[in-house]
Amino acid sequence: MTAPRHLLALLALRGDRSLVELGDLLGVPPTTVEDDLRVLRDRLEPGVEGRDSVISHRQDRYGLVADQVRVDAARFDELLAAAANRPAARAGRPLAAASFLASRPLLEDEDAGWAAEARAAYRAKLTSAAPA
Repeated sequence: MTAPRHLLALLALRGDRSLVELGDLLGVPPTTVEDDLRVLRDRLEPGVEGRDSVISHRQDRYGLVADQVRVDAARFDELLAAAANRPAARAGRPLAAASFLASRPLLEDEDAGWAAEARAAYRAKLTSAAPA
């Protein structure tokens, strides 16, 4: 996985982060993160100005603009929440949809520690949401 793809995955999974936080997670200096963010923006939205990008930059933190980006991990969380708020007889559909989203390991081609932690967290969420 390339550094811009790492950034996209981290922003999708961890939300708004500073250059320093992203650099610490990736093991690179903040200037490298900033360069990689430019590459990511250009690949996602060639010719789009930074302020109009799906990658937001507010108060020295970068994130994804939630109403412009669809993230499977966020949809998974929404489905689990929907199931939790329903009687057991009606929780099956959102749980089945969440299970379908989780049918492949999260970031399966990435072996970095942060990706392994995310996989374990989502696997635990699915396991704890499954009916007994």
